Amino acid sequence: MSILLADIDATCAALGYSDGQRYHAEPDAIQGLKHLIWILRRDLDNHEYRRHLGCAKVLETDLVYMLPDYVNDNDYADVLIRLLIILTNPTLLLYRDGPPRDNHGRKVFLELIDILQSYKSAFTRASLWSSLCDKLKQSLEIDWALRSEEQSLLIERILVLIRNVLQVPSNPEAECRTDNDSSLHDQVIWALHQSGILDMILHIISSSDEHQFHLHCLEILCLLYREQTAENLAEASMQRSLNEKQRDEQELMAARRREKQRLTTKLPPVRHSRFGGTYVIRNLKSVSDRDIICHQPLERVASIDFDREKQQQKRSHRHVREEAQVTRRSAFSLR
Repeated sequence: MSILLADIDATCAALGYSDGQRYHAEPDAIQGLKHLIWILRRDLDNHEYRRHLGCAKVLETDLVYMLPDYVNDNDYADVLIRLLIILTNPTLLLYRDGPPRDNHGRKVFLELIDILQSYKSAFTRASLWSSLCDKLKQSLEIDWALRSEEQSLLIERILVLIRNVLQVPSNPEAECRTDNDSSLHDQVIWALHQSGILDMILHIISSSDEHQFHLHCLEILCLLYREQTAENLAEASMQRSLNEKQRDEQELMAARRREKQRLTTKLPPVRHSRFGGTYVIRNLKSVSDRDIICHQPLERVASIDFDREKQQQKRSHRHVREEAQVTRRSAFSLR
């Protein structure tokens, strides 16, 4: 096990480097990529190799920079797209029986989701999607009857990669985004729009000859609008609606009113905790066999509480929850 982990580190370090303008791959980089695919296909039940690759950040530092520069090389493009699909596979597909219930399994499950969310931030680069769009366009320009099996498989792999990136669940608590702001999901959609891939998807859906890819495209469209409501999409036009402006102004005024009220609220005067004096409860012995001493006036003896100064035990909130439906209003330009 430790030998393969060291092998992963050595393989990632030998892929190449980027000088800021172009990625320079090593002569045997393609063999290293195939070796990573071989390792991931033999992953353990706890997905140790997948998690190790996520911690190594090979996708963010190497793969997303290598693909645009080597997309015209069919061998490199094929291996890179296959590796990206394996790395971005949905977490639930790795667990056939649903999310794990034991503590260690839940921890691994959450770690895999965090890794996917870090991967999603790397796919906000428009140059990456532009290279895939050119590759997709070249295959679609060939008539479906003359298209080879490898070209059809390439189209399907690109669509599956788009699906995998869009299905990564959002994390509103970590992003701290408000309505009318671009979330990570919105940034990925905007990169897809700038690269022209969304136009390619619409072309595939409208073409009866590409019926074998319609299901993938419908799934992509569903994931594109999963955070939007029909009301927000219907109200989107070239200008912001009057109701939307009034609603935003009311929310701003309410926020200012709450802030002003918080600043003007007078703090209660500070009084000593023993201002009321010290009392002795008769016929109730303390640890020293004397009458217990109480520093608060009590109406009833039964109301005495010995747990006030005890610290409450912290409970972990990192439990696996079912993915909730996140609805928000995206940036106006995106809608």
